[in-house]
Amino acid sequence: MSTMHDGSLEREQLGEIAISISLYRNGARLESPSGEYDLIEFLKGWDISESIGAATLEARFVFEDSAGIIGAMSGSEIFKLTVSSSIQDRSYFLRSYTIESRQRTNQMNDMYIVHACSDEFVKNEVVNVFGHSDVIFKNKTESSQIIKTLLKDKRFIGSKKKFYTETTISKNQFVAPNWRPFDTVYWVSQRSIRKSKKGGTIQNAFAFYENAMGYNFKSIDKMVDDVNEQTADKTNKTTGKAKLYTYEFKPKNVDQNTDQFGIRSVVFPDERNFLMGLRHGTWSGYSIGFDPNTVANSKMGTSTDMNVDAFQYSLSSMWSKMSHLNGTKDINPVKTFDKDIQDMMNYPKRVRYTALPNQIFDPKYKKNPQKNYEQLVELQAYQWMRLESIKTIKLMIIIPGNLDLYAGCGINIIIPSTVKSGSQTIVDKKYSGRYLIGKVTHSSTGQTMTTELLLMKDTMFTTQNLMASGSTQKSKSTVSSI
Repeated sequence: MSTMHDGSLEREQLGEIAISISLYRNGARLESPSGEYDLIEFLKGWDISESIGAATLEARFVFEDSAGIIGAMSGSEIFKLTVSSSIQDRSYFLRSYTIESRQRTNQMNDMYIVHACSDEFVKNEVVNVFGHSDVIFKNKTESSQIIKTLLKDKRFIGSKKKFYTETTISKNQFVAPNWRPFDTVYWVSQRSIRKSKKGGTIQNAFAFYENAMGYNFKSIDKMVDDVNEQTADKTNKTTGKAKLYTYEFKPKNVDQNTDQFGIRSVVFPDERNFLMGLRHGTWSGYSIGFDPNTVANSKMGTSTDMNVDAFQYSLSSMWSKMSHLNGTKDINPVKTFDKDIQDMMNYPKRVRYTALPNQIFDPKYKKNPQKNYEQLVELQAYQWMRLESIKTIKLMIIIPGNLDLYAGCGINIIIPSTVKSGSQTIVDKKYSGRYLIGKVTHSSTGQTMTTELLLMKDTMFTTQNLMASGSTQKSKSTVSSI
């Protein structure tokens, strides 16, 4: 778990922190015979990360051990890392699960790395879910109810952390064949439909993840809606609404070392890699469902005795069904591609498969076809499109350490354009704006901390002119002459 409070440190330099780290075994803190417990003098570096694609916080601690600490460690202790900063203080409690890369640097010192994660992730490995969902979950089978039971009930994970969820319209009847709790969560997530504000629109693409505030079960569209509604008000841990921070990448002649909200570096990963998108069916394709009981007697595409449902998907047809960052002010970046490439993007080539569940295991449901299960082919297509579209524009930025940023929440970015209007620098409207935070990594090798963010968004400002009309005409002439 983690606890957080308002920042208590008066900083003298950007990202300045005060830290302490200690070990716990069987609920008791490990101490030396003289009562010492803080291992800070042996800690040479650490990082802690959270992601919308991970059901746990993950950490690495690098130790230079000159006191034989490793001899007292079993490798299964809980680490308590307390970080104090000017923005927020936080204590992390993480279970170590492996010690690696140990080497003897001299006769008196050992160097090694300890990996740790949330206790819930470890417990998930030894707990099983078996039986009919109506019995296990006492007829509370709406998706968020199931996941809350798996996370909070002492029969399963028994977590005391906050849980932020989104109610669905999905009721789930199934038999769990000795799944781990998180396996059950992922199975239910794929079959969940959100209560869309647009009404009647099938939106799924749910993610189950942990950030520093707690566990989350939300759709990508819900995350996007929340980012659009974020304000500069203080983070509310009760509701899970985070404060919206604005960071700016300033010109080189401005001293970024004095600006708490200045961006130190910007990287653009996978910039305009449309070839891989074509190969993977990112923008269009077919989603096919089949009944596993009839596969042996069927041939794909030719047999008429097979329970098969095919659905053709494309981003152009699904775009209006999705929630988008910055709402109607932005457009689909795919619209800026060359027309010939757009035609290729809209040509369905790749096929995605999913198995359709069979209801013969429980006759009492034979008159209830469970429409959300029959729609698995459409859900599968939407989930793929939604996950891929939110990654259309990505940034990796490094900023001075800020513990009040969370995976699944938003941030506002201002980036100057490389195009100038006279001597004045203008804002790059394509890469500036609100982003969804996909991953957060806090790291330190001393008394200062940096935060690295993976940011994603699906839209692009409508009024940005990448070229003046004269430049465009010149480019066409150049292309024609090649």
